[in-house]
Amino acid sequence: MKTIHLIRHGETQANRDGVFRGRGEVPLSPAGAQQAQELRVRFAGLDVQRVISSPLQRAAQTAAVCFPGRATEFQDLVNNLDLGRWAGRKKKEIAAEEPELWRRWLDEPERMSFPGGESLAAVKARTRAFNDLLAAAGEERIAVVSHRSVLKALLAEALGLGEKWFWRFHLDNASVTVLLHDPVRGFVLAKLNDTSHLSAYMFEWD
Repeated sequence: MKTIHLIRHGETQANRDGVFRGRGEVPLSPAGAQQAQELRVRFAGLDVQRVISSPLQRAAQTAAVCFPGRATEFQDLVNNLDLGRWAGRKKKEIAAEEPELWRRWLDEPERMSFPGGESLAAVKARTRAFNDLLAAAGEERIAVVSHRSVLKALLAEALGLGEKWFWRFHLDNASVTVLLHDPVRGFVLAKLNDTSHLSAYMFEWD
């Protein structure tokens, strides 16, 4: 049986400030760096054989601290959602300036296509291909460091969820979600949004 640890990257100042990150390069904040250290303690002693990360800085930093000395494979299939012109903007500003799109984000994000960016349907298609990669992998324990939207899509694909899936999961910064996989049962959710290793974290709702 294969064990896959899905890790959301540590906190950034943009998380605190209510700013959409998208594919903008945002480093870990001091709080995020501390979370990465706490992830390192959590995984100490576990034989993680393969580490896969989004190429963005905040994910790469989290992976490097969490798995010191371990080679990290950067994989564009788990790169963050491309938010187009929403990236780098405060959520409050978008809600005020683009109320129709903001309402869609809250009510039916699965139908969202971000202005100048990517649709969540496209992200889900990427994660479908990535899940195939995970299922075929020879390693028994794999860690994946990525972003909230991507991990939600990956879970929705792995569990065969239908149209309404985005707001069905909540994933905090530096949380760990665990999937199990075998050829008969496929993917099985064993643990969701585990933050027991963290001394502090913020709750990011939208």
